[in-house]
Amino acid sequence: MAEKHAALVIGVCSHGLSVIRSLHANGVTVFAVEKSTDIPGVKTNTISQLFKVKDFSAEELLVSLPQIRQSLSQWNEIVLFATNDNHVKFICDHYPTLATYFKISWAEQRKTINQLLDKRNLEHLSKVAGLNYPKSAIIDKCSLQNVVLSNFRYPVIIKPAKPLSSFKTQIAVNHEEVTKLIEKFAADLPLVAQEYIEGSDQTLYFCALTLRAGKHIQSMVGQKISSYPPARGQTTIAQTLENHEITDFTLRFFNQFKLSGPVSLELKKAPDNTFWVIEPTVGRTDFWSELCIKAGFHQPYQEYLIALDQQVFVTPLTSAVWFDCERAPLNYLKACWTQKTFKPFGKPPAFTYFRLGDLKPFFAACLLLFKRLVLKR
Repeated sequence: MAEKHAALVIGVCSHGLSVIRSLHANGVTVFAVEKSTDIPGVKTNTISQLFKVKDFSAEELLVSLPQIRQSLSQWNEIVLFATNDNHVKFICDHYPTLATYFKISWAEQRKTINQLLDKRNLEHLSKVAGLNYPKSAIIDKCSLQNVVLSNFRYPVIIKPAKPLSSFKTQIAVNHEEVTKLIEKFAADLPLVAQEYIEGSDQTLYFCALTLRAGKHIQSMVGQKISSYPPARGQTTIAQTLENHEITDFTLRFFNQFKLSGPVSLELKKAPDNTFWVIEPTVGRTDFWSELCIKAGFHQPYQEYLIALDQQVFVTPLTSAVWFDCERAPLNYLKACWTQKTFKPFGKPPAFTYFRLGDLKPFFAACLLLFKRLVLKR
């Protein structure tokens, strides 16, 4: 009997849906785990079977994932995919158990992955790579009563040190605002206080890489066009870009390690044209992975092949622009109206949910948007 391989994706959020569609388009049988059956992604026709869990806690997944794997015993190997940092952290922390059931592309480097997930390590790692990193300070329970940022240049960003806390970033323009933010987000300690690098959304760049034991397989550079909150939030529009300098910075950062699988690095260009490391993404593709996929960079499929120790295929890249129509539903229409074209920014568009041949998630997202608008009115 020929070897049978499949994939299991944790989460069918808009990002998880991109991963699932990419794998399916490359002939992979895809299963998925989800805690909610109300989100648009579960309507996709690219999932062979959806497994429902109560939540994504470690306790629940440690019970559910082995049971799911046993129900799929006809498959020789199943590759496990994380779609957010909490999933990555869960896999790192519980790999000895999960290794019995699943293949993971970056399993051998999980200690390094764990290190990179913690923002407290990024200043040192950036400096070792010879890259700029904003002046930072760690605020934890020990330093909570004695936070001193007198030598910092304001404004200052406050952000959580650990993955997926209750907020992403906040900006404080003076010490009093820092104190208020620390009090407000005390449950998310430790926090990172960091000097803010001036610049608009368009000064934010990123580079996605696929690596195999540290070897560069493929890369793609992108630029943010807009995000929410502006210049410090989640990407809402991004485009591909030719910029070898961004690629070089990204490779310099990750060359310290011998990682496998998908990684990316976000950088910001300051008014003096210097580049500053914002943060890496490791152990998974990034939220804007649909941009990579539209451009022909199938990171999820490459991750799948690496996990199975198979040859990785690379296809030529094309230009693209991606619209997150979940967080900013009208951003594509606004861009079309402003630029008087259905091809804004001069590049083929990609969307969060819309894809010909798999339209049910798009219609489900439209219905949810309509309900939200009615409730708002």
